Amino acid sequence: MEATNIFAKLATKYEAGFDDFLPKRVQILAKGFAEGWDLVRVNEKLLEEECETLYARSFFEAGLIFAYDHGMSYPEWEELFARCMAIHDDRMESGGFTGGKISLQQLKQYVCSGSDEQMQTQSVTRRMARELGRQETAAGFLQFMRENLDSFSGVREKARYYFCKYLYFYIQEMCRRYENACQKEEAFRRRYGTGHAPEERGLSEKFALEHLTFLKPLTKLKKEAERAKPTMTVQEKMVYLQAASLTPGGIFDEFNYFYFGYVSADWLEVLFELYGEFEHWPQQTKRKIARSLSLCRENASPVEEQEALQKLAVLAKEQKEREEQLDAVHERTAAEKKKLYQRGRAGEDYFRDFILGKRDISRSVLTSFLLFVNARIPLDADSCVTIPRLNRILRNCGFSQLRPGKEFDRFVMRFLRAEDPMEVVEEEVEKKVTEGENFYLYHVYRDANCRQEELLKYVVGHVQE
Repeated sequence: MEATNIFAKLATKYEAGFDDFLPKRVQILAKGFAEGWDLVRVNEKLLEEECETLYARSFFEAGLIFAYDHGMSYPEWEELFARCMAIHDDRMESGGFTGGKISLQQLKQYVCSGSDEQMQTQSVTRRMARELGRQETAAGFLQFMRENLDSFSGVREKARYYFCKYLYFYIQEMCRRYENACQKEEAFRRRYGTGHAPEERGLSEKFALEHLTFLKPLTKLKKEAERAKPTMTVQEKMVYLQAASLTPGGIFDEFNYFYFGYVSADWLEVLFELYGEFEHWPQQTKRKIARSLSLCRENASPVEEQEALQKLAVLAKEQKEREEQLDAVHERTAAEKKKLYQRGRAGEDYFRDFILGKRDISRSVLTSFLLFVNARIPLDADSCVTIPRLNRILRNCGFSQLRPGKEFDRFVMRFLRAEDPMEVVEEEVEKKVTEGENFYLYHVYRDANCRQEELLKYVVGHVQE
């Protein structure tokens, strides 16, 4: 049975068993039609099941909001939505970025378009939700849809806005640090001229550039840092930098390494500290770790399990040899660390989609990204991520607020309250390691899907035909 036919069947008469073919959020929408729920009840149920509430800036979900708000049956909604499709315009889902590159200027323009002069969030979503709630007739609803075509988005725009806003804060802080480094080097050159050794030339400037690897091209600035007599002023360097383009892979690397550099590079190291030599690890622990590292399946045969444990023994030996080498030099350089931690193009592609508005940003992705920025740079009092502010952001995005009863949320609250947030991360990692599990945020971005595509597949596909 086609996915949309399953939804249509359940939305008319809900039957347990068929709902297994549908995502949880779509199940709730179908049950809402079948049992005559109003909008408040639908959104309450969505939050209870850790799903996003219906979103007024989604062209497709606006129709569902109107339907539940007015007690419409599924066939009545189908008829209304068919009329909506006559005014649908694919251009409204372009995401606001043009061309193949993502320039820093485009990011700034996008963030500023959703902010006031003090970079505080404007309330486009709330305005549309209020206006939609005032519509009493189908004719009024259709007029609302026509008048707001330019405000609709293919993704949950509020979550994307907060993601891009804090990304912009992060980039501007790193640019400010680069500017300070350039000024320092300029003062150094004025004082000492060209007499200092080439290897000492532009050291702080080069270091600051290493934290701007998510921008390109930087080759010209790197060469400038090595010159005895630079050809660019500090102001010219900053103008050049502001004209650069973003590399989503660089942003992903910064985010990924903040959380997962510890997890992936030190996973076996923590086990050594807890259990000593590999042969002394409990057998059950060996099995759990082998499964966590995808060396074997959950229900592996004895032969598969034995092969996995042999592979794990090799990894443990390699880790021990690395640790012995590191002990010999007494330190682990940043370059060595980056060779160890996991990296994949999947994360880069996800982050590009987040910025371009091609994929919805999930609650866990947004939360973990805000924690990352909050821990890495100083934020002013109006932007600093606190528990009350994070709850407000989550509510504005249609996500559930922090719940002490949820393990991930308890981690978030501990992180925000801690003087040293990374201590909290390391404690949680150790805890998960001993349980043979991955950390909460391991590949967290993979939980982010496009809700509009989900609706098109399961709910409105056949209405468009």
